[in-house]
Amino acid sequence: MSRVTITALLCLFSLSGCLAVSAVSAIPGALLEVVANQFVGEEKSFPASMRRSLAAVQQSLWELKLDIDVLEIQPDGGYGVGFGNERLDGEITLRKQTSQLTTVYVKVKGSTREESVEHAIIEMIGGKLKKLPDNARYNASKYNNLRLKPSTSSARVGWFRPGANLEVTKTQNKDWLKINLPSGKSAYLKGTIINSNSSKSKRKSIMSQSE
Repeated sequence: MSRVTITALLCLFSLSGCLAVSAVSAIPGALLEVVANQFVGEEKSFPASMRRSLAAVQQSLWELKLDIDVLEIQPDGGYGVGFGNERLDGEITLRKQTSQLTTVYVKVKGSTREESVEHAIIEMIGGKLKKLPDNARYNASKYNNLRLKPSTSSARVGWFRPGANLEVTKTQNKDWLKINLPSGKSAYLKGTIINSNSSKSKRKSIMSQSE
């Protein structure tokens, strides 16, 4: 959240009664939307390891005819998952609380927040965790590296699924594309956009290149 947004929100909370109502009416709609969007999604903690939880997330998305498009390595030992299609954009954050306790946060939006979809994914993950063996793990066999910088020698910050439609932009290096990660940070993948002018969709089909 930006410093301006935080300041506006704190000022609003410090008011009371009619002053607060007046303050709300004075805040631009776009700012209110930004503030509201910081506090959406459904969260639940599961008595499961990070490894099993990530496997459950992947298998749940498969069953819902979705998939992990982007997997981000996060500094706290957790993961950020990006997924979606032509109608939905979703993010799942996995936070490690203990070796056997993982918190899963799901956020999905179409034209508006899709609360029922968030709930369905959370319920599906819980159901999968009841059935998965202790050694279950995420299947990374069809994923390529995401890099901190547009270089194969740069640090790996996650993975992406070749063939997925991703929100990417071109860079000065024709062999590399820039992508926003679930955390809001940027990363780079080696590939090219296929038929970038054939659709107005913000998601583009990517042809991956081997590193």
